[in-house]
Amino acid sequence: MKKLLSIFLMAFSLNTFAQTNLADVQLKDLNNQPVTLSQYKGKPVYVKMWASWCPICLAGLAEIDDLSAEKDRGFEVITIVSPGHKGEKSPADFIEWYKGLEYKNITVLLDEKGEIIDKARVRGYPFNLFLDSDLNLKKTVPGHLGAEQIRVFAEK
Repeated sequence: MKKLLSIFLMAFSLNTFAQTNLADVQLKDLNNQPVTLSQYKGKPVYVKMWASWCPICLAGLAEIDDLSAEKDRGFEVITIVSPGHKGEKSPADFIEWYKGLEYKNITVLLDEKGEIIDKARVRGYPFNLFLDSDLNLKKTVPGHLGAEQIRVFAEK
């Protein structure tokens, strides 16, 4: 069943983003410091787009925390939330809320301008982005992905 689901997701994932580079999108970390994805250049990157109001997103955070803790993955794992967009809390409220959770390994970045939502055409949450080592958007997959599915997509 898992293989069938993976094949289905691969067949219906969008693969039309070869020219969309996300390296210079201005983001912030949970300490309100500016960040760009360019610091991840050189390795493929998996990005989970999620929201605090999304129960499916929240249910998958423990698995993302475990995946983030793994050494020698061959790809980076980050998550991005867009405060003030698509029903998400304000930046300050989100940061306060998130700090009450106990995930130790997840990298959470804030896309306050909604740039990645626009560039990747995020239609809902959760939404998964797979970037190549130059940070070009190579694939998007809507919906929840488990760690094994993430590995399959990230290693292609």
